[in-house]
This record gives sequence, structure tokens and C-alpha cells, in this order.
Amino acid sequence: MAQPVEDKTPVAGGELQEALKELDGWVISITKRFRFEKWGDITRFMQHLADTIAATNHHPDVTLDTGSKSVIVTVTTHSERTVTKADLEFAKRLNEFKPSE
Repeated sequence: MAQPVEDKTPVAGGELQEALKELDGWVISITKRFRFEKWGDITRFMQHLADTIAATNHHPDVTLDTGSKSVIVTVTTHSERTVTKADLEFAKRLNEFKPSE
């Protein structure tokens, strides 16, 4: 029996936006898992996250994984159903966090 062939061709932005019109409820987002060695760093990161939310008026989805000492942040612009420059700026600001040494 022949195996199904997966088409792994990258989808360009415009094509992806067109496809979303037929995929009710689906959105494009970016996600990062921030991992920490110390609980104090998680607390400091959460404050940095709150400050970034306040400064940008942008509201990500956040999951705290206590088992792996990590925080998972997902950003998208829901009104556009895709990643926008606001999302990229938000991610850039979160990446500025430096854990203690």
C-alpha cells in the first residue's frame, strides 16, 4: 500500500492568510519556552512580562510549567489572526530579560 505523501512546502504569508479564511478559529502565532534554573528568576521574569504587557498593551497567552521551571509565552494579534509587528516587538522585549547569574 502506498504511503501518503506529506507536502512540506513552506507556505508564504499571503497564501497562509488566504488559507486561514477557510479555517474557522485558527490563527498564526509564535511561541517561546523560557527556561529557568532558579524560582526567583521566574518571579522576576513574570514581573518583566507584566511590565511588557503594560507598556505595549499587548496580551499574550502564558503557561507556567512548574515541573520544568519554565514559562511558555504565545503571541498573536487576534484581530488579524496572524503575527504582526506588534507581536515581534513584544517578543523582542521579552528576550531582553536576563536571569541572575
